[in-house]
Amino acid sequence: MMQRDKRYIAFVCTGNTCRSPMAEAIFNKLANENRLDVAAESFGIAAVTGTDVSQNSVIVCKEIGVDLSDKKSVSVNDADMGKYEKFYCMSNSHAKILSDFFKIPYSKIGILNTSDPFGAGVEVYRQCRDEIYNSVKEIIKTYEN
Repeated sequence: MMQRDKRYIAFVCTGNTCRSPMAEAIFNKLANENRLDVAAESFGIAAVTGTDVSQNSVIVCKEIGVDLSDKKSVSVNDADMGKYEKFYCMSNSHAKILSDFFKIPYSKIGILNTSDPFGAGVEVYRQCRDEIYNSVKEIIKTYEN
């Protein structure tokens, strides 16, 4: 197998406007701080490519020094599936879709079990961000050695 300079993982949710963009941006910030050779991208199972991320995601990420203001959603159909060594899904249903429709083996899938804050207030987004942050910190540890 060809060795790439940079390794890629993907965070997956439904619309790619809340959870997975937050996870992607938080992961990349921590990966940069730890000088890791892995980068995160994100996409959504039911996303429309080019949609702005939710305003509350931008607000709560800014609170921890993560800038999401330029992030646009990406549809699963526009994602380069062969590029990713691991897929971190926000729920079991996302994992099942990747497995059933895109033939991604379960060995390449992780599940974060983070509930969708879409449409909720900033406090719910803040809780979601903190959950994601803690999950991402654990994922970062697996790349540190």
